[in-house]
Amino acid sequence: MSSSISSNNTPQRNLLIDQCRGFALILMAVFHFCYDLSLYGLVQFDSENGFFPYFRYIIVTLFFISVGYGLYAANSKSIHWRAFWWREAKIVAGAVVISLTTYFMYPNSWVWFGVLHFIALASLLSLPLLRVPRVALALGVGMFFLYNLTSWFNLQPLWSLLRQPLHLPNATQDLTRLIPWIGMVWIGIYVGQKQAFNLPAIGLKWISKPLLFLSKHSLVFYLIHQAPLFGLAWLLGQVL
Repeated sequence: MSSSISSNNTPQRNLLIDQCRGFALILMAVFHFCYDLSLYGLVQFDSENGFFPYFRYIIVTLFFISVGYGLYAANSKSIHWRAFWWREAKIVAGAVVISLTTYFMYPNSWVWFGVLHFIALASLLSLPLLRVPRVALALGVGMFFLYNLTSWFNLQPLWSLLRQPLHLPNATQDLTRLIPWIGMVWIGIYVGQKQAFNLPAIGLKWISKPLLFLSKHSLVFYLIHQAPLFGLAWLLGQVL
């Protein structure tokens, strides 16, 4: 069974969006592999400075626009609640797997709100905007402006309030901030209403087919890709 992290039934698919999602998965794998290699001193990896933060921004932008597009394509006329909740259940289950796995591997920095946690919550919060794509666009763009131009428009106070009662770690292996990234999902809703502006997809089948395959199996790929990459990094660390 294929599982897509940005479409919750079988809406009309947009090949370009599928290709963007598949490309984002490849970039994500490259990002994580670079991190794995850094554990063995094979590359320099800094998630806060230099190239890699911008690399991650590209990845999550492609992901979250496709999330918004998929939500609009599947539910713009009427929300298909059964399919929506089934999709939510799969994503939440995946998020729980990520949290439990990282808790046992990194008990002091486990992932309590990563990409899958974000997609599950952002999808639910975005439902009221599916009928008003222009409002979604305005709110999405405005959110990024406020986040980058102010020091107060974030969820830091909420984290400070909940950290101790929920026993959240001081650090985490991955954090996907609800603000501002839900704004990119909302921009994706507008992109969905505009049918990706009718931009052409990649016509080369040898590129398009693998990207489409990854897009259709995005949740599965997301959950399993790190194990073989980490194993390969370990092997290279022993050899080099």
